[in-house]
Amino acid sequence: MFSGREPARGEMVVLRFGTYVRAKSPQDAYELLRSKKGSRIVGGGGWMRLSRRSVGTVIDLGDCGLDAINLTHDDPVFGDALRIGAYVTLRSFELDEHLDRASGGAAAAAVHDIVGVQFRNLATVGGSVCGRFGFSDVCLVLLALGAHLEFVGAGRIPLEAFLMDKATCRDVLTHVIVPAAPAQASYQAVRRQATDFPVINVCAAHTCQGWRVAVGARPGRPRLVVGSAQEGGAQDASNSQGAPCVTLTDAPTADEVEAACASAQRLTYSTNMLADAAYRQEVAPVLVRRAIEEAAR
Repeated sequence: MFSGREPARGEMVVLRFGTYVRAKSPQDAYELLRSKKGSRIVGGGGWMRLSRRSVGTVIDLGDCGLDAINLTHDDPVFGDALRIGAYVTLRSFELDEHLDRASGGAAAAAVHDIVGVQFRNLATVGGSVCGRFGFSDVCLVLLALGAHLEFVGAGRIPLEAFLMDKATCRDVLTHVIVPAAPAQASYQAVRRQATDFPVINVCAAHTCQGWRVAVGARPGRPRLVVGSAQEGGAQDASNSQGAPCVTLTDAPTADEVEAACASAQRLTYSTNMLADAAYRQEVAPVLVRRAIEEAAR
């Protein structure tokens, strides 16, 4: 039985499941998740398997048809949109041609250094999003693209709102939705070594919705420092931490770029084993400037 104690040095870390269920549909998975206390949805299992824990019921969505990226022309928000299934692997996310155009190459750049191809062939977009990890390159680029999430239960919500919510998610993510129109974008990051977690990362994107710039690996969850005018991202708007969320015009001026950098510096940063808060606070504005300038070319 699982004891909950910390493993001894050299002891194998074991993840135990009480019951394993392959859901027949997302609705079936939602009902199981709600009815069985302690149940969990499993994505690729890349991060879950690193923890020493016991899960009473694990629910697999592998038979639910959520492993494709589809182009649609009748999305109620974006019109032309890409519907990314929650079980799409990070490798498919990296290689999809439609997504590459819609993200201005930022999607591939963001996930290219995540561990290795073998890991990216297992890890899923849904697992990365629902984990809401502060270091998530996937969440960062999707936030900059203005992604929406589609759940069984909660319905459709912007990714930005989901990342700000601190409550445990007990709904089933089915799709991530992004505008399909070609975008100009840039992903920037500092890492201690090529495949390590980012010390700090930034994504700037100029899409059909306007400019959005996100800062992640603070090491908290990614936050916007630039929002589009269509979303009400006016100069007096702010993100959840009080840093002003500025607006950029189609061709950003030097003053606008400076305002974006200042907004990034006013975010809250913390210290962990990779870097201290002061370092992140100094580097973030530099990456914001680089990302905006590269995306604006």
